[in-house]
Amino acid sequence: MKIGSLSDYINLKTVIIFLLQFVLVVSLLGYRAWTKSSAECVRCHSDNEKMKRLGYPQFYLTQKMVDTESKHPYVQCRDCHLGNGRAKEPGKAHEGMLRPMLVSDAGEVLDRKTVYPKALMPRGDDAIRQLLPQEREDGSNSLVSEVRNVLWHDRDRVTFNFDPEIARKTCGKSNCHPDQLKQFNTTIMATNFRQRTMRTWLEPYGPQN
Repeated sequence: MKIGSLSDYINLKTVIIFLLQFVLVVSLLGYRAWTKSSAECVRCHSDNEKMKRLGYPQFYLTQKMVDTESKHPYVQCRDCHLGNGRAKEPGKAHEGMLRPMLVSDAGEVLDRKTVYPKALMPRGDDAIRQLLPQEREDGSNSLVSEVRNVLWHDRDRVTFNFDPEIARKTCGKSNCHPDQLKQFNTTIMATNFRQRTMRTWLEPYGPQN
């Protein structure tokens, strides 16, 4: 069998097919990078005047501030907080975003906007209760009676315990800390599902029943 030169196998049709495949691959990679970007998060939150006007001056930040405070210079906002980093409309941008939960005495998640729409900022000298919602009355801070506790965004919204699915989407992603999550998921704390589902001390079951 005679082996010809490369030019014997290349024609205009082959070149066009190759170029189309190349453009398709580059476009898909570019689109993937675009969807994973958090450019709109930083663009909106770096507008100091806009944050003040909306009533959230504490949420002003720049890319440099993100890099410095997180100590992860290449991480995107949505890598930790989820949400949509390319959406320009606040509702769409914040959809699915993780956020702290205000919990009532009855063990129910309260509507943050209704109960306490203000910023959760440290107040007072009591280190244990500094981040609980507080109101200023008669020159001193008093706790908002409806709120029993504040739980952070890595918790299951039903059981209030560790949520492995949230961990997988955030800290445990392949380019972050997958080995640490994999190791933790083998521990008694992570695998004791029954204990993680306990919401009370006694009923329907709990550690004291």
